[in-house]
Amino acid sequence: MAGESMATETIFDRDLTARWYAQQHRKTDPAIAAIYYLPGNAPDREIRLIEVNTMIAELNDELEAVDFGVDRGTSNEHLLCILDVTPTQWKKISDSKLPLPAGWSLPSAIPL
Repeated sequence: MAGESMATETIFDRDLTARWYAQQHRKTDPAIAAIYYLPGNAPDREIRLIEVNTMIAELNDELEAVDFGVDRGTSNEHLLCILDVTPTQWKKISDSKLPLPAGWSLPSAIPL
């Protein structure tokens, strides 16, 4: 019986799941110009995405990611953190003139 539970257990694939989220977000929001996945320094079950969005207002340069707990209580449980930025903010981030949230690392960014 122990073998049966092992066979049905889902293995969480953070990279594949990040790509799936990026595809879904592009389908539902045509204003997304780019999406970057930042796996560096992130916990194993945390997906960090930066979404460059041409339709959001640039209110200030205080960046705060929105986090969503997904599939809680299952073997696929994880945290999805999305940082929406304007193209101007992205340029500042890329030029190291605007810091990312604490613990986020741009050198590991993967365009999706």
